[in-house]
Amino acid sequence: MYQTSQVSTSISDALKKLKADSIDNFFADRDCALDYYQYNNTGRYISNYFGGSLQAEIPLYTTNLTKRIIKRISLVYKDAPIRQVDEKYKEYGGRKDYEMKQFERLHNLLGTLAVKVSFKNGKLMRVPVLEYEPIFDHNDGVHPVAIIYPLTHPVSSKSDSSDDLFAYWSDTEHYVLDGKGQIIKVNEDNVNPYGRLPFVFLQPDTLVDEHWNNGAFDIAEANKQVDIAMTMLQHHIRSAGGQFVINGRVDANNIEIGLNKVVVLEDGTMSNISANTNITNIIEGIKFQLQQVASNHHLSFDFGVNGSKSGVALKIENLELLENREDATEQFREIERELYSLESRVLEVEAGLSLSPDFSVDFTEVRFPDPAQEMQEWEFKFKHGLADPVDWLMQNDPDRFLTREDAQAHIDERKQITPMGKGLLGALKTE
Repeated sequence: MYQTSQVSTSISDALKKLKADSIDNFFADRDCALDYYQYNNTGRYISNYFGGSLQAEIPLYTTNLTKRIIKRISLVYKDAPIRQVDEKYKEYGGRKDYEMKQFERLHNLLGTLAVKVSFKNGKLMRVPVLEYEPIFDHNDGVHPVAIIYPLTHPVSSKSDSSDDLFAYWSDTEHYVLDGKGQIIKVNEDNVNPYGRLPFVFLQPDTLVDEHWNNGAFDIAEANKQVDIAMTMLQHHIRSAGGQFVINGRVDANNIEIGLNKVVVLEDGTMSNISANTNITNIIEGIKFQLQQVASNHHLSFDFGVNGSKSGVALKIENLELLENREDATEQFREIERELYSLESRVLEVEAGLSLSPDFSVDFTEVRFPDPAQEMQEWEFKFKHGLADPVDWLMQNDPDRFLTREDAQAHIDERKQITPMGKGLLGALKTE
């Protein structure tokens, strides 16, 4: 893990650290994890393990395992939460639900993550900052008092810094630096108009005494190991037919092997040496690797050998994952509060809007599919007046029915077309 300085760090020292080779290794691990998450040319991470003519005989086998596991363990924003906020905020909120879902996944993958809040085109916008250098005072080595991050990336070597630009933010200052540390003004006095860092830092719940903390790098590493094993498996499958061997003097240019070809030898013999490889054991080894990395992140699966399961069975099987989600939910509840406070300040400066500080967020519960149980719950709610058909339509098809009026109009239309029966369908019949 990259160790951050626990003492006061100057801006010039921070720039040197951000461009140093030592931190390159740290960010290289994060870039590798991102490549596996995005399934971005991951074959280059295993190509060195297969030299000679092997790659000419079979292609490298790569899998998109990382993204699938990250999505499964990211359950806080699986469904959009309900936020109790100032009504004026809703006009400027932007794509917050979509952005927060992406931030949760990146946070689970990479660990420490900075989210920058800005105001663009009349809306709030939040973007992740993955590569940056935090600056601390001597009393706190966890929470930065300033931050430097690259605005552009070098196009050649690290010694060529002519194209490098870095943004600097503190509670009071904001400006841009070039690769030589020369200040480029962004406003007249290089002042931070918000009076606070426009960043919220997402940290794992294992945060102890240092700023940088890794995320699920083991998932990307397991993905690499599975790709290596799967490529070797394809090689063994291809070589299952054995290796032909010719004993004697022959003209190699005239020898062609194929199912529809006949080999004629004038002075020699041909034999076949079969490979003694247990393909089944290789497959079991790959399954074991998948089960191990899944277990590290509270997941359980049986490769579908037990068929479909009820919602209750799935909930019991994933109990550890749900408990981990509870911890993550409390963590993101605090992040949401901090984010709303920062957004309120940005709106105050950029749009002259003063928002109420009152804020709360209600994260939706994770529900496993169980049609019979769901039917019984809605029947109970209808019977006791806890919900009506409009609630059912809006919950099951929120994209189609954005308002209660839309849902009620659909019910009125269906009443005229389809006769209503008893039970759930009968509940749709309104007076």
